[in-house]
Amino acid sequence: MNKDKKILIIGAGISGLTTAVCLKEKGFQVVIVAEKFSPNLVSNVAGALWEWPPAACGKHGTPRSLERSKVWCMVSYQRFKALQSEYGGESTGVYLRNATFYFHDVLDDLPEDLNKMHELAGRVDNFKRGLDIISDTINLDSRQNIKDAYRHMAPMVDTDVYMQWLLARVRDLGCEIIQQKISVNLIEHEQTFLDQFQCEAIVNCTGLGSIEVANDASMYPLRGALVRVKDEQGVIDGAHCISHKETSNSEQDIVFIVPRGDKKTVILGGLVQIHQWEQSMSLNDPIIKRMYHGCLEFLPPLQSLPLDDQQSVRTGLRPFTHTNVCVEHVPATRLFYNYGHGGAGVTLSWGCAQETVDNIQALLQQENQQNIIAANTIDNQKQTVFLLQHRTPINLDLKFVRDSKCNLVLLCSRQGLNQITPSQFEHFNHVQIITDYDLLHLLESFGKIKTSFGLDARRCRIVTNDNRTMLIAAEMREALGLTGDKPNMIRPLIYKPELEKQVKGERYNISVITINGRIAYFAPCKHVHAFNQAAPENTMGYLVTRKQDVEYPILFNFLEQTLNNLAIGYPPNRMINFELALDATNNEPVLLEINAHIPNTLISKLFERHHGIALNEWNLRLQMGDLQKPIVKKQVQQQYSALCIYPKKAGIIRAIKKPQFESTTEVFWRIYPGQELLVSKSVDDYALAVLLSNSDWGSLTQDLETARSQNYYSVTP
Repeated sequence: MNKDKKILIIGAGISGLTTAVCLKEKGFQVVIVAEKFSPNLVSNVAGALWEWPPAACGKHGTPRSLERSKVWCMVSYQRFKALQSEYGGESTGVYLRNATFYFHDVLDDLPEDLNKMHELAGRVDNFKRGLDIISDTINLDSRQNIKDAYRHMAPMVDTDVYMQWLLARVRDLGCEIIQQKISVNLIEHEQTFLDQFQCEAIVNCTGLGSIEVANDASMYPLRGALVRVKDEQGVIDGAHCISHKETSNSEQDIVFIVPRGDKKTVILGGLVQIHQWEQSMSLNDPIIKRMYHGCLEFLPPLQSLPLDDQQSVRTGLRPFTHTNVCVEHVPATRLFYNYGHGGAGVTLSWGCAQETVDNIQALLQQENQQNIIAANTIDNQKQTVFLLQHRTPINLDLKFVRDSKCNLVLLCSRQGLNQITPSQFEHFNHVQIITDYDLLHLLESFGKIKTSFGLDARRCRIVTNDNRTMLIAAEMREALGLTGDKPNMIRPLIYKPELEKQVKGERYNISVITINGRIAYFAPCKHVHAFNQAAPENTMGYLVTRKQDVEYPILFNFLEQTLNNLAIGYPPNRMINFELALDATNNEPVLLEINAHIPNTLISKLFERHHGIALNEWNLRLQMGDLQKPIVKKQVQQQYSALCIYPKKAGIIRAIKKPQFESTTEVFWRIYPGQELLVSKSVDDYALAVLLSNSDWGSLTQDLETARSQNYYSVTP
């Protein structure tokens, strides 16, 4: 049935090759396109011990991802057992051995670990719990004492052998393999690739490359390292692990000891270093020394084993996302994602590949049916929210829409779909890509969806956070007679007179939330340095304005007066954004811009960190008719916040380093090593951004100044 259907896979790591095998098993033709192949892949570096999630390397915490991972890992468990049985370990690199997991407390006092044990106990082979399973060779006094343990059979994969076997397997199955770098955005260039490769669907398995090809700014590297020792006599028979704790601030609190392949090599770990890109590490690094000697202390027989003289240390970058594993179909497209497995790529590989194939088959089967829109995807008894999305990033959790018992329909351009993180796809009841993104075609799409699902227009809302569609949304409401702001109120805040002046003085970005015509929330921040088209290479900075700052009441009073003096009035339930300057000569406010736009997405995060108020979410809530007043964090819970945005510089990225400060730091990446950049065209077109927060104002401002003076990546022109 599928023999005439070709699927394009981008990426030849373990996810890409495993997906290719699963597709061939279902009869598809497959073409694999990748820049790199084994052994030059992070898949070769992996510890490759099968584990029930979350994996020992940590950082897997999203509930939805964890629940799905439990299904994926068991698919892999059975496949690895079958591979070992059919082909043998020498050919595949897959071996089945005991793995023992150790704990510093009795499991009954560790609810999460106890639950994990109960979940896996009936699913794996040879499970046993208790201190009596621990070998006499283990030093129980190391690592703050061991008080409990369990053991089970687990697949352990020699990735050097396995990746070569997988590559040979896809070749034997007839997959076409092309060495080529694909580094353009797949959503925007979908049709180009469908035509070029004459394929029915595209699967993205590029790992950290998804920062670019999937525009996924939620991705980040979690650096790991393994020390390799030789074990010619097979002294180490099974694996030994102490997992990373999510509550730990230590980058090296893991014991990870795994015999590799035919047991002539043992790998020792582990390391959990977030946002670290550099891969040149050796035993001379103090943290590697601690990791190595920690394993020797825990399992003393290791002390007699010599280092691997060919490669004593391997370093790799685990591809993580803030929402964990991304196995998704991109709505309204033929694109599928299978990336972001972090430290569990081997464990989840067959399960994720199988779900990806199932998703592809479901789409192709649906397309063969006459009615593409499934009649049960939208409940016409609920309110339906139509979200317009064209150009502005929509980095917020849309779960609140579904939690409010509403349907959510996305009317987007292809560029607009590209601005939505994959973790948000599950919240949409329906997605419609509109090629000519204008009022006429939006109304046409609205009408078709309304008719197809039998929607009552009186129970529909048109909302947007996209600065390019504020007026179109208002025009749609007027044309359809729907509730919400109309064009006469929005138009003056979109097509405004030239207010920009050459003013010498501090500049501010200010957002206010109005409810029933009154200011319900006031969020000012100072531009330490704003984006400048004439000098796009300059670092941008923003700093929250505190209530005790002398300019705070000046700014508030001026904005309140400005709103009251608008001849047309202003939207009574809305977020309104202002750009102001305080004249350096007299400290008088000067209005530079007033609009109905949301602020830059990262500025919204600035105030979410400071006050607990997500501006971009509240703007949608107001348009949906939710008029509850925002509740700001209590004073004792608040932390001051600052933001530093680093624009793109032209060239190929040579090196990236991790921003490190005393303040709590969150990093957003839009780059990866080897990527070719063009100069930034806007504040949203950045290379990376650093969000800082601190309860101490002096420390925060000092860290911001340090951040502005630093350069965290270098390029070769």
